[in-house]
Amino acid sequence: MRAGLVVASAVAIIAWPHQAQAGAGAYLVDDASITPAGHCQVQSWAQAFSGGQKALNTLPACSTGLVEWSLGVAGQNHPYQHQESPAVKWMLRDPSAHPWGVALNVGATWSNGHVLSRNTYAALTWTPEGQQDWAVNTDVGAFWSRDRHWQTLLGLGVKYKLTEHVAIVAEHIHPWVGQATTQAGLRWTFRNNDSVDLIMGHGSVAAHDRWMTVGLNVGL
Repeated sequence: MRAGLVVASAVAIIAWPHQAQAGAGAYLVDDASITPAGHCQVQSWAQAFSGGQKALNTLPACSTGLVEWSLGVAGQNHPYQHQESPAVKWMLRDPSAHPWGVALNVGATWSNGHVLSRNTYAALTWTPEGQQDWAVNTDVGAFWSRDRHWQTLLGLGVKYKLTEHVAIVAEHIHPWVGQATTQAGLRWTFRNNDSVDLIMGHGSVAAHDRWMTVGLNVGL
């Protein structure tokens, strides 16, 4: 969500190399919007996990017409790993102009020269008429990983604007066979739709099943 959630990409949480997610930035579930044509945005976020891992991430994205191009880069400690995640997103229906927005995303994630995952999904955004403070995002698609091959990917996210500058977000993503992940947090929006995120999450991986994320999103 340009004013609410994330830019388009598919960056797996670095502490779980085989867990898929549809969104990017600090959030998991993608929306149907893209960076405005001819502009770029950079999202950066830091994560601390209950198992002791820490991760740093950055995600620049630029748009040409109705297509957004992004490249996520992430690294973690203990043990050190890095990932690169290019993605392309095509907006079919603008959610800022219609109650229903639709976009298609295709991406992949590499680490140390090996492909960890591939993904393709449709991102849908519904904004109820007369209720512009609400937005509901749904991701439906599939992802591939080396150990599980292709699986269905389902994600649901809800955003509500508490004030002009503060929004609350809750989301859940669940591969058909795999690990469910739930997050909730706040986004503070300031000048030119730049924003700061504070998020708490919980997953089904026992070694690092809780985390906190702090993110900064800046338009260029």
